[in-house]
Amino acid sequence: MFKALVLSLTLLLTSCFIYHKIIIKGKGNVKLEQVEFTDLAGWEQDDQKMALQAFLHSCNKFAKMAQNRAIGGQIGDITVGDFRDVCEIAQVVKTMSAKQSRNFFENWFKVFAVSDKSGSSKGLFTGYYEADLNGSKVRTEKYKYPVYAKPRDLTSEPYLTRKEIEGGALRGKGLELFYVDDQVELFFMHIQGSGRINLPDGAVERVTFAARNNQPFVGVTNYMLEKGYIDRSQTNAESVKNWLKKNPDLAQEVMNVNPSYVFFQNSDGEYVAGAQGAPLTAERSLAVDSEIYSYGFPLWLDTYLKKKNGTKESYQHLFVAQDTGTAIKGVVRGDIFFGHGDEAEERASYTASQGKYYILLPINVVDKMRGR
Repeated sequence: MFKALVLSLTLLLTSCFIYHKIIIKGKGNVKLEQVEFTDLAGWEQDDQKMALQAFLHSCNKFAKMAQNRAIGGQIGDITVGDFRDVCEIAQVVKTMSAKQSRNFFENWFKVFAVSDKSGSSKGLFTGYYEADLNGSKVRTEKYKYPVYAKPRDLTSEPYLTRKEIEGGALRGKGLELFYVDDQVELFFMHIQGSGRINLPDGAVERVTFAARNNQPFVGVTNYMLEKGYIDRSQTNAESVKNWLKKNPDLAQEVMNVNPSYVFFQNSDGEYVAGAQGAPLTAERSLAVDSEIYSYGFPLWLDTYLKKKNGTKESYQHLFVAQDTGTAIKGVVRGDIFFGHGDEAEERASYTASQGKYYILLPINVVDKMRGR
């Protein structure tokens, strides 16, 4: 009898420390199901210290916000204050080893598999980069394609289309920041949302996203396929870009299929900033659907990358949601920032892969949602 009582008490006490995994059904179409870090393929092989640095950039933005500001998006009731403790601990851990960085995320966060409410956990992951263009501050015969600043009469309503703007609708309004020598490269800078302008004297100026014309983003690939301009084997960004450059008489027609147009602003920063305002970190910053997720949340990405030679490689890393984009829509949808340079552009150009991701929530947020 005594042994049975001891066993019952032991089981009762032990149960106090057992946390049942929870399922979070968000306000929209998002559903989160708790898993373990050991369930993440590649977790032990990743360098979480790189992700920690990116996370601290988001913490710096949180530090300037009101503590009661809602940042839960469609996930639930989460505020800036819910990240205060993990951000303070991250500041201490940042000088420690990669293993300590991994321990930080394991000890202070819980991880959840992301799906929509129908149970679909797969989505599309693409890539983007900081574009590189040659330009001038004055218009010349060589540098004749304008990089426009945000128009003063731009509102939240649909504005001029790409075709109208390319046709000269903004000419002479004093909005020209630079003139570049390649309209195709400029078109792709609109898609990337940022770039570097290499001036004739050797100076380099950086431009970042300022606004868009509130027209829908329409990819040009399907149009090119329908017209027979390219075949299915050429549906990557590099092939599309090469075709546009080789066919200047048809390039404007194709580019005008996408009515969306991006306006830029000068940037004095050392790094390109995302929609959160935090510096983007190559292969650690992820663009997400900002109508579903707020910025600053760590996300474990599990997908694969296609290489130029047609082979594939597993791609599993910890990212931080720090940016968004017109074409980034959906519960499981992400755009990987690859950085700057030829390699970054090549990797981004060939990235269009199915995958899934997991979101990391601070343990205090999980306790709050559990009702403790």
